[in-house]
Amino acid sequence: MDAYIYLISASYVSQKRFRELSCALLDAAPVESRAVRLDGAGDGLWHALDDLKTAGATRIELRPIGLPFSQSLEKWLPNAASSWLARQGTTAPALYFAHPLQTDHSVIQAAATAKVALKPLSPKPFGEIGNGWDSPPAFRHHLLVCAGPRCHLKDAPNLVDALKNELGRAGQSSDCLVTTTGCLFPCNAGPVIVHYPHGNWYRVESLSEIRTFVSQALCAGTIPDTLLIHQTGDIHEPA
Repeated sequence: MDAYIYLISASYVSQKRFRELSCALLDAAPVESRAVRLDGAGDGLWHALDDLKTAGATRIELRPIGLPFSQSLEKWLPNAASSWLARQGTTAPALYFAHPLQTDHSVIQAAATAKVALKPLSPKPFGEIGNGWDSPPAFRHHLLVCAGPRCHLKDAPNLVDALKNELGRAGQSSDCLVTTTGCLFPCNAGPVIVHYPHGNWYRVESLSEIRTFVSQALCAGTIPDTLLIHQTGDIHEPA
């Protein structure tokens, strides 16, 4: 069975809009397909590959979606997929990485000349100013959770949901601002959570480690040394 995986990088796109695009791609696909959001939320590439292999796929094409598609992702994704392939043994499907859409002249021509609805604009003084965007929120802890492509591959988005659930269970939600971020750069040490104002960086890979992080770093005010990967050494925000 042939199959496609559409690879979508969409950091600032809502889940609703991502689902709309995913549904349109899957409806138009000529073979069994999946759509994967590379950053932000949802199951990652390895999960989609597992799913299609279980469904009986013997040939899988990885198809980048986006104009233009990130050069960094174009270089890294084949290696990430090859890492999955190395663990499959003799039952591995044939795996291919498609050239990004910007290499197809017909796609560029269609994008350049597409007939789309137009929204008229009028002058709006201070239109860039948003409601409620004036002051930092009143939290004691700021938790930066990397949801960049490399941490996303290792389930960072699912860890965000689990982290928020655990904060609620521990009674810490009102004290913690949880922010998903793009790449924080120690990708090989991910998934990464950075805890400010303390400036401590943690590798948190599972639900049990999330519970350790919340109970020790937030509830007890101690440092879970088994998770710690880096310290800035300075306090950057007021507690």
